[in-house]
Amino acid sequence: MAEVGFFPKYEQKQALLRLLMSDDLAELHAKSISKFNIFQALKIQNNEVKHSNFLGWLLAPFESHNQMDTFLKELLKVALKNETRLEDIILKDLTDAKVTLEKIANDGRRMDIFIDCPVNKLVCVIENKIWSGEGCNQLEDYRNYVLNHDKYKDYKYKIFLFLTPYKYSPCEDYKGYIRINYGDILKAINNLMKQCGCLLDNDIKIFIEHYKRMVERNIMGETDKEIVDLCRKIYRENKSAIDLIIENNDYKADVLSAMADVIKSRADLQEIVVENNGILALPNNLNNLNKLKYGEWQKDNIVYIHFINFAQGHKDACVEILVAPPKNTADNDKKAKLLAKIEEKTGLKFKGKDWNYTEPFNILTYEDCLNYENEQEIKTHIERKMEELKIRYIDSLRTALNEL
Repeated sequence: MAEVGFFPKYEQKQALLRLLMSDDLAELHAKSISKFNIFQALKIQNNEVKHSNFLGWLLAPFESHNQMDTFLKELLKVALKNETRLEDIILKDLTDAKVTLEKIANDGRRMDIFIDCPVNKLVCVIENKIWSGEGCNQLEDYRNYVLNHDKYKDYKYKIFLFLTPYKYSPCEDYKGYIRINYGDILKAINNLMKQCGCLLDNDIKIFIEHYKRMVERNIMGETDKEIVDLCRKIYRENKSAIDLIIENNDYKADVLSAMADVIKSRADLQEIVVENNGILALPNNLNNLNKLKYGEWQKDNIVYIHFINFAQGHKDACVEILVAPPKNTADNDKKAKLLAKIEEKTGLKFKGKDWNYTEPFNILTYEDCLNYENEQEIKTHIERKMEELKIRYIDSLRTALNEL
């Protein structure tokens, strides 16, 4: 019987050795490192703050690129191309623009990029998201900050841009924001280079080109065909070894462990249950918890905050509010009132028929996980995201349940 278990392990080791000794793998490594990129070398390709820093540098008229308001105008051309106000804006001198990163709003939240042109009465908010979702009421809060601020009440132009990696219809409206993507950023940069490339210092030109290539590869998913073909060849010839590596890279277990530690350390959560695919919890200080126990799921509680939710093929760690089916049809009315009250207090909408759940809010993407070097960095990320969702998912849910 000992020999039966021996051969599969031996064959797995041999497959891994063949992969490590592969000439194609050595060639792929050579091709990958031959194209040095400063942004990838510093491991900031998926860091929203670093992207915002770079864009803020390009947008600021009197920065070291010496191109004044050219990039700002090019970005506005891309974003506002279907709007009548564009012509009026582009004809103005926007060198009065003051670019602020991490601009603090009234509630303490920080706007990624804030552009104020006091002479031309123009204000622009850019919220930048890379592989993460919008925070609770984040876009609305920033927009309300501008619309209700005394300084900007007489501003003629109030522009709100939501920057993500994904493609949407041109100028698609979302909560009063114009959606733009990193393809639009590249288009604005290319237009800048066409107009001013010959005037740029060589160091500046190289810096911008590195950023462009990094976005194309890491954000837009564009890869050299030669490298793609080589990767496919390596996979065909070493499928068993590569599948074995993927199978044993259990990042989900690491994230689940980190998330459990963070949640258990919080004073505003209770009844924490750690499962294989996620974590269940309730807000603390519920004054009518026994009245909520009319279901047939998890200690008879019918409602939970569901963290992680790696079930059903989810790749990213997220959070949702989950409501189970009632035990008896007589409880359907109770469930309907429960759903209505939670929607009223949280602003979230439920989906589903038997099991009801809110739209998932991303806490940690797979790409985030790869970008962090240790568990403590993952925990710090999770703790920051937990603060973003605290008001809606914990405090508002507590209020809803206590009012039932």
